[in-house]
Amino acid sequence: MTTDAALEPAADEALYLYCVLRSAGAITLPDAAIDPARPVAALEHAGLTAVVSPVPLAEFRGPQGEQNLADVGWLGPRALCHETVIAHFLPQAAVFPLPFGTLFSSVAALRQELDARRGQIEAALERVQDCREWAVQGVLEREQALDAREQEAIATGRYVPAASAGRQHLEKKRLRRALERDLEAWLSARTAPLADTLYRAYAGFTERRVLAGQGLAFNWAVLVPSPDTERFLGLIDDARAQHAAAGLQIVCKGPWAAYSFCGELL
Repeated sequence: MTTDAALEPAADEALYLYCVLRSAGAITLPDAAIDPARPVAALEHAGLTAVVSPVPLAEFRGPQGEQNLADVGWLGPRALCHETVIAHFLPQAAVFPLPFGTLFSSVAALRQELDARRGQIEAALERVQDCREWAVQGVLEREQALDAREQEAIATGRYVPAASAGRQHLEKKRLRRALERDLEAWLSARTAPLADTLYRAYAGFTERRVLAGQGLAFNWAVLVPSPDTERFLGLIDDARAQHAAAGLQIVCKGPWAAYSFCGELL
């Protein structure tokens, strides 16, 4: 076991926290680390294992830190390393993952935080045991969706095309404007059964925020027990086929550590 003295960051360093595990016997440590010169270590604390490594503080805080975090060339490899370290432990134990850049000033500060958040951490570890997080996202092709809705209106008799070609053209433009106005409500109603099924069938379901520029109609996180993975993927395949003709593409990504179902340490 690594001693506190060996892990204590220097004055110009911080202790980088990747994840917290439930201590359950020996674990293997990954070769990857945010700072290759400072390998990953396991810090035992009252039944929990914090996975940490020292990092240069200036790379994450202050003017240089702000510049680094805005630089994809700097951020990308380190974010990938963060994910790699966490993924290494998934087959070994229940994992409470932390966001990229979670830093502590000292070993004592980390131990204090573990004590303060023990209930949250232990409850989350119990919940995510043998589960993985999957993203289920929707991409709406608006014109294709409007075409499908127009054909649906004709098929159900809600819209009857005029005999005159000129009048038909004007009425179709009016119809599409009306369909465009309530497209979000239509999408919500169309996807509600799938959301309800995922909510009821699996260990966790949450709607994640859709960020500007993502181009997503929705962004869900689903916590799936590992034995249910095949059934889950089959359900998504069925939903993908069901909604494709209406202009809704359903994308499934994962499996990952359960970020959306653990919260954060402050």
